[in-house]
Order: sequence, then C-alpha cells, then structure tokens
Amino acid sequence: ADGVTGPTGATGADGVTGPTGSTGATGADGVTGPTGATGADGVTGPTGATGADGVTGPTGPTGATGADGVTGPTGPTGATGADGVTGPTGPTGATGADGITGPTGPTGATGADGVTGPTGPTGATGADGVTGPTGADGVTGPTGPTGATGADGVTGPTGATGPTGATGATGPTGPEGIGLSAFGGLFNDTPQTINLGIGTTAQVPLPTAMPLSNTTTAANSITVAQAGVYEINYFSLVSVALGTTLTFAVRINGVNIPDTVISRLLSVGVGSTFSGSVIVSLNAGDVIDMAVSALIAVGVTLGSGVSATLTVKKIS
Repeated sequence: ADGVTGPTGATGADGVTGPTGSTGATGADGVTGPTGATGADGVTGPTGATGADGVTGPTGPTGATGADGVTGPTGPTGATGADGVTGPTGPTGATGADGITGPTGPTGATGADGVTGPTGPTGATGADGVTGPTGADGVTGPTGPTGATGADGVTGPTGATGPTGATGATGPTGPEGIGLSAFGGLFNDTPQTINLGIGTTAQVPLPTAMPLSNTTTAANSITVAQAGVYEINYFSLVSVALGTTLTFAVRINGVNIPDTVISRLLSVGVGSTFSGSVIVSLNAGDVIDMAVSALIAVGVTLGSGVSATLTVKKIS
C-alpha cells in the first residue's frame, strides 16, 4: 500500500515568461438572424407639467428704416414775434482834423479923425460977496455970503465925423481842408431783369443817387467834374435764366477798365457776386458806369435788396 503523502514542498520560483505569441486571425461574422416583429405601442402617458420659461435670448438687430413718407403740406406761417430790444448806439467816430487856416488879410487903413468943434464960451464969473466994514481992532465981523456960481457956458456943437477909411484888401483863400474834394455814388434796390441779346452789352441799372460833391449822375452813370486820381468801388449780385458765361466790367466813357473785367460761368438761378476796387486817373467830364454781357441771349436778374452799387472818390 501507498504510504502517507508527505508534505508539499515549497513552490519554486517562477520561470521566465516566454514571449507572447502572435494574434490569430479573426473568424468570419456569423449570419445575422432575422429581425423580430415590432411590438405594439404602449399606452401614451399623461402630459407632464409645462416647464418654466427659459431665459430670454438677446434682441435681434434693428431692421432697415423704411422710405420717408410723402411730405405733408406746409402749415401756416406763425405770427411774427415782437422786435427785440434795440442794441446800444455805437461810439461816435473821431472828429476829422481841422483844415489849415488861411492867412489873415491885411488890416484896412484907419480913417482920419473928424474936425474938432469950436470950444463953447466960458461962463461968467459970479460977483464977489460984499466985504464987511473994517472996524476997530476987536471982534472980526462975520464973513459975507459966498457969491453965486455963474451958469455953465453953452456946449459947442459936436464936430463932424471924419470919413471912414477904405476897406483893406481880402486875404487869399486858404488851402482846402483835409477831406475829399470830389465823390459820388449810385445804387439799385429794385428787383428787375436785364434781357441780353446774343453778344450784346447792357448797363447795370443804378437809379438812386448817394451824396455827391463835384460829381453828377445821369443814365445809370457818374460824371466827374475834376481831373485827378480816383478810387472806384463796385458791387453787383446777379443770377441767370440759362447756364452761361457772364462778363462784368466797370467802364470809363464806354470802355472797360481792364482791372475790373470778370468772366464767370453761372448755373441757372444761382446768385453770383461781382465786386472789387480799383484806382484810376480820370479827366474832368469822364463818365463811369457798370455793364454786363454774354455770348447767348439770356435774362440777367437783379434780386431783392441792394443788388448793385458804384462809388467814386477823388484821393489825389
């Protein structure tokens, strides 16, 4: 018979693990079985309670602005407000310097003295008072009364007045005082239209005169009476009925002053200002005016308010 099994001996240390073998090929998939029949729908459960509103999302971008509607009719003009308070009067300008005083004329000769009248007669001397009697030495008698004074003699007649001496010669006239010896001006404040023909020239209307000195006005022009050097200032605000080039000039005796000629292309109905200043030599009798011209027939309009001015002043 087998003997009793002895105790198991201690396990020996593990041996070194051998290398892992390569993975074997995957086997082919098995055939898919048939799909089972769809089961019947279950009973629909009750609708649950509505949940709380979610957080409001951001506002979307503003849509494009629609086209403007038709403009309604203009309402009636409101009443004109009361005039504002008149502002304070500006300071008075400085007084111009006095002109040079002319020399004093010579003094006239003094007339001769008149003849002296005769001396009147001397009045009579009054009689002496009566002398008191001389008595013995003793008390002096009283003084007699004073005799009356004789009347004054008649006053002689006044002698004739001597002839008045001749008037002295008048002194020469002093030089002109400081200031302008000649000036004048014209302006237009009446709305009107100048109708120009093709290539024609027309005066700018200037019907109203400003203060004048040694100048005269006629036919929208100023005539100077003194030769000298003058400053001419001019202004005109016009518009045209057709787009065209308009030429403006100040003239002396109908001839353009070159420094004043302005040619400008104007649009229909758009106001344009022609203005400036020029210094020229003028002869006595020269005539100054303003004129406009165009290459086509066109109406040139001077609007409301002051639309044209022309002034001349002698400076030398």
